[in-house]
Amino acid sequence: MDIILASDHGGFELKEFIKKGLENDNKVKDLGCGSEESCDYPDFAEKVAKEVADDKESVGILCCGTGIGMSIAANKVAGIRAAVIWDEFSAKAAKEHNNANVICLGGRVLEKGDALNLVKIFLNSTFHGEKKEGERHKHRVEKIDSIEVGFPEPVVGALIFNEKNEIFLMKSPKWNDLYSVPGGHIEKGETRLDALRREVKEETGMEIHDEKLFTLHDAIFPTKFHKRKHFVMIDYLAKAKDTKVTLDKREGTEFKWMKPNLALKELKLNDYTKRALEDYVKIMDLSRVL
Repeated sequence: MDIILASDHGGFELKEFIKKGLENDNKVKDLGCGSEESCDYPDFAEKVAKEVADDKESVGILCCGTGIGMSIAANKVAGIRAAVIWDEFSAKAAKEHNNANVICLGGRVLEKGDALNLVKIFLNSTFHGEKKEGERHKHRVEKIDSIEVGFPEPVVGALIFNEKNEIFLMKSPKWNDLYSVPGGHIEKGETRLDALRREVKEETGMEIHDEKLFTLHDAIFPTKFHKRKHFVMIDYLAKAKDTKVTLDKREGTEFKWMKPNLALKELKLNDYTKRALEDYVKIMDLSRVL
């Protein structure tokens, strides 16, 4: 079993103890921290949660002072069900009832040997939702997974296309040199479209037309996706009235026009833009299939 471990300074000793207790029988990956020097638990919770979300067969273990901070941070990542465990019952129930894929433990509230025992109880437990008599647990976990995840920054954004159906992408040091799409915050009294037009004008000098709105609440049920809801993340698809772009060079901003599929393969995109482009490609593929 692949186990991904991390801790902050408050859980460092416990993490090291658990790692030694598991690595003979499991593939264990340690994402830090590396010492008892003060550090921030959300950084390590995010690292583990993202890896577990990408690898459905893995399990995450997070240690801080109580386990609470780690669980709060890890549960911000889509697809993560992080549970604090503190005794044998909670260790079993976290897996059997909640199908947790990350467990969180407190280095300041648990003895090391007891904590390792709880980890092993969790790892040896099975989700009851896979059994006929556990249908209620499966149904409840599915409800957890269907809760809408908080909308990432920017709060409004646009996929802007030119006449060649290439998408407009921007790169700037203020976005960690990742490619992004124009967008930003909605001001008081603005509609989403008003905000989008303003942000695009401010960031690129372009004006847009022929907008098509998609929101997180638009859902499609394609058979290609095995009847699972697919929530569209794109705010707007838009055509540029004029593809002449004016950027503030003082920010070191660059831009390019590129086909969506090619952009996904070749460019380093921020999370919002990557997910929006992936959604757009799925929608286009679906329209051809149906």
